[in-house]
Amino acid sequence: MEMGLPNELTLKTGTDAKLPCSFSSTEEISAATSVTWSFQHAESTARPMTFFYYSDGKEYTGKSTQFSGRTRWDGNFTMSDASIIVENIQAEDNGTYFCDVKNPPDIAAEPTQVILNVLEQESRAGFGRMTAAAPEKVTVTVKATTKTKIKTTHSGSISLNGISFWPLVLPFSCILASFPSYLF
Repeated sequence: MEMGLPNELTLKTGTDAKLPCSFSSTEEISAATSVTWSFQHAESTARPMTFFYYSDGKEYTGKSTQFSGRTRWDGNFTMSDASIIVENIQAEDNGTYFCDVKNPPDIAAEPTQVILNVLEQESRAGFGRMTAAAPEKVTVTVKATTKTKIKTTHSGSISLNGISFWPLVLPFSCILASFPSYLF
């Protein structure tokens, strides 16, 4: 039995990941053919944890794993495909995945592995002229010439050429909203 899958995948949080696994066997595929998927956290030395098992047309998922409710079979044994889908990838899904296919009596094969690198998606929101991003640190500098009038109104707003700016600072972002001054 020979197995293969890509060495490394890089995905963004919130996306669905197809973890591909292909194999070839000298034996005919039967109801006894099975696949086990296991996971080891990045930089962990602990033994990989099994979180998905498929055999005889049935999938079994661990009920108390971080993948509970997020995995499904996407393979086809007759096409030598033992792929699965992991939905809604999270940062804690960073690590190494092991695919182990057994097709008795052809069972002598080392599990193959793929390293999944999970990247955080940049948060962005928008409404009219209001935008937000999730930077680590924001510095806002307002420069004015002598021809431009800047005045402070309504507990902290800044008016610049008839447009009011209201800086909002939240624990995760800084939002600078602008509204016409006639709204206030």
